[in-house]
Amino acid sequence: MTRWKQFLVFLCVLCVASVAHAQASSDQVKPQNIVTVSFNAAVLQTAEAQKNLSALQARFAPKQKQLQALNDEVESLRKQLADTSSNLSDAERTSRARSLESKEKELQREAEDFKSDSQNESEQIFQRVAQKVYAFLQTFSQQHGYSAVIERGSDANPVVWYAAGNMDITDELIKAYNAQAEGASSAPANPPAHGVSPKPSKPLPDGPSAH
Repeated sequence: MTRWKQFLVFLCVLCVASVAHAQASSDQVKPQNIVTVSFNAAVLQTAEAQKNLSALQARFAPKQKQLQALNDEVESLRKQLADTSSNLSDAERTSRARSLESKEKELQREAEDFKSDSQNESEQIFQRVAQKVYAFLQTFSQQHGYSAVIERGSDANPVVWYAAGNMDITDELIKAYNAQAEGASSAPANPPAHGVSPKPSKPLPDGPSAH
């Protein structure tokens, strides 16, 4: 065999060895046991979030009823003005129109305050529970040997375009968190040792919200 042929054989062997090494390295670092979760949905479906949101709804119910009554009053004034406008003097028509405008502004102001207050408190509830679910998810994932947990998103706004159904752990996470939370609430409270304050939960990364 000439030196030139020997050199070509050497190059071929070198290329095959490089490809084999790359494949072996790829197999070694390939993550296994990847699952998906719809995090926001999981948070909102926990028993804790449902209980807190129901309590919030009950607390805002009187205000919502008041807004409905004010809305009915505005609609009544609007209808009366439309039905009797032709029979009213200019002064009376102007007076009723101003009264209607005042009530409409009051309704708009009250509705905006209601929306802002209810959304802010709903967000606070979500964030409090999300902090706990996020911390629980870290331990839960380690216990189950997950290499990665990927946000699935919703059907309307997917993050992962396809994943096998058995990869999603949302329902399993909710059940496990509810069981853990129920066990913690039934266990006797242990006060922290003297001079030791409870540490706050690890903050969530930017992203999860109630929207």
